[in-house]
Amino acid sequence: MVVGMPEAPGPLELDRSITLHQLRVFRAVADHQSFSAAAQALNISQPSVSYQVKELESAVGVPLLDRLGKRVQLTEAGGVLYGYVRRMLNTLDEAAIALEDMRGIRRGTLKVGASTTVGIYLIPAALGAFKREHPDLAISLEIGSRGAVQEKVLRNELDLAVVGPPLKDLDLVSVPFMKDELVVVAPAGHALASRSGLSLRDLKDESFLMREPGSGTRWAVEKAAKRAGVTLSVGMELGSNGAIKHAVESGLGVAVLSRYAIGLESASGDLVVLDVAGFPVRREWNIVHLRRRRLPGAVREFVTFLRAQRWLPRSRQAAG
Repeated sequence: MVVGMPEAPGPLELDRSITLHQLRVFRAVADHQSFSAAAQALNISQPSVSYQVKELESAVGVPLLDRLGKRVQLTEAGGVLYGYVRRMLNTLDEAAIALEDMRGIRRGTLKVGASTTVGIYLIPAALGAFKREHPDLAISLEIGSRGAVQEKVLRNELDLAVVGPPLKDLDLVSVPFMKDELVVVAPAGHALASRSGLSLRDLKDESFLMREPGSGTRWAVEKAAKRAGVTLSVGMELGSNGAIKHAVESGLGVAVLSRYAIGLESASGDLVVLDVAGFPVRREWNIVHLRRRRLPGAVREFVTFLRAQRWLPRSRQAAG
């Protein structure tokens, strides 16, 4: 018997003393390796998370987590229980999905994640059109880095994510969605705006305004520069396409952005697209979801809806 813990109860006693809520909280703490991160993901207080885990440990009679400062890790017993809890909760979630399918998708939830560019400039339009067809569906959108939203898909916190290059993870399915083009942009009146046949080497002295490391756009730009054998001068890192556009317009440098992100500025003449060899860089956005999970009807229908692209303006349908 473990000192300080009550004697482990039998199976019938466990039935009465363990709740599904405790198990979901325990899984969240194990997934995030943090009480505070689990509390944030579950939208409950950190003291409540600590209390539920303590009650679960008391019920099973053995410590399940080792507290290592702000981080936690599973004990040997915790690792054993985690495997069973994960399978059991996944089975319950599948049962809920099966029942939801029987009711149709009139009611239900759809939790979508997206990387920054596609999440700001395309997915809201798709969700708006889908919501008009299914007004009683509860829909949420979370925009973040491509790595962050895919990690949330892996933890089953998001139903799907739309990103550029997907993570290489056997637990994820990646479905091609639509194509994007990355172009080099400069402010109106830039010295290179009227020149054609430029190369990245012609831009080696320009100050490039970049997204943060890890973004899909930055990854594509660095890959193009490496292919051209050029080291670009990063003048500034900015966390959003909007900030980059304003900085370029202000004459702080040039940038590589999605055509979808510069539609208004290009039409107004505030930004010009430079004619640079190797550009536009064509990339594909992908729909990513869990391989092992049976997708709810609302999620399956939204994937089909996204790929059909009927929600796009006609001009963009042809371009995509």
